[in-house]
Amino acid sequence: MEFDEYTLYSIASVAIYTNMLALKFNTRRRRRVWSRKWHERRNMGMGILHMLNDELLQEDSAAYKNFLRLTNHQFEKLLRLVEPHISRQDTVMRQCVSARSRLELTLRFLATGESYRSLMYSSRIHESTISLFIPESSIDEERSD
Repeated sequence: MEFDEYTLYSIASVAIYTNMLALKFNTRRRRRVWSRKWHERRNMGMGILHMLNDELLQEDSAAYKNFLRLTNHQFEKLLRLVEPHISRQDTVMRQCVSARSRLELTLRFLATGESYRSLMYSSRIHESTISLFIPESSIDEERSD
């Protein structure tokens, strides 16, 4: 069976186009950035958690209690109970979110029902990270004491 030149070019064009589409969908997109710049400033004293610990705790205990719905004494007692279960170690790539910050955000989430995205903007911790540790920071195991 013989093909004319036009048919061969058509078949070749379809094959090349199909191959290009397959390559386009099979290659993974590279991330534009590893971490956003404003997220990185969390460790430089910015964000609501630093304000909570550096200002409210020192200057306005009533506002601190209103924010977490616990006094500092109650919070520290709760932190001692759950810290072994929720703490993580730093890696070579980045610093972990401290057990204190995990518990503070969990309590804030439970007290207000704020969305993970809203907590992300106020705490400078990405919402995907928050969505992992809030359920994990559950205190059901320790509540029986």
